[in-house]
Amino acid sequence: MSNTKKSATLGMPHGTAANRLRKLLLFDALKRHAENRCYRCHKLIYAVEDLSIEHIKPWEGVSADLFWDLSNVAFSHLRCNVPHSYQGGVPLRKVGPEGTAWCTGCKKFESVEKFCKSETRWNGLQKYCRYSRPDR
Repeated sequence: MSNTKKSATLGMPHGTAANRLRKLLLFDALKRHAENRCYRCHKLIYAVEDLSIEHIKPWEGVSADLFWDLSNVAFSHLRCNVPHSYQGGVPLRKVGPEGTAWCTGCKKFESVEKFCKSETRWNGLQKYCRYSRPDR
């Protein structure tokens, strides 16, 4: 069967479907072996949509061996899996306790209710809370 036919049957590109199937199989195996626990927050991962594979030590620009080293790989929630560093070693994302977001103006984690929504940001919220926005 050609990829075009496979994609038409699946309703999505065959490569996308194959990757989703692999993730479903992996998550099923993790649940059966009780290994569906987040490396970062140590809470259970309940849904395949929340599953993320992450490297414990950063490998990029360091060593390809760290990328392939299975002892350097862990599972986490998508929201807990944050990039290790940005150019110059500055953290790219700040992830706090559930229900909070980092406010760039206040320089602390605030309740998500204090933020306006932003579809363009990774967490769906603006980077300043309503009380510290520079335009106010």
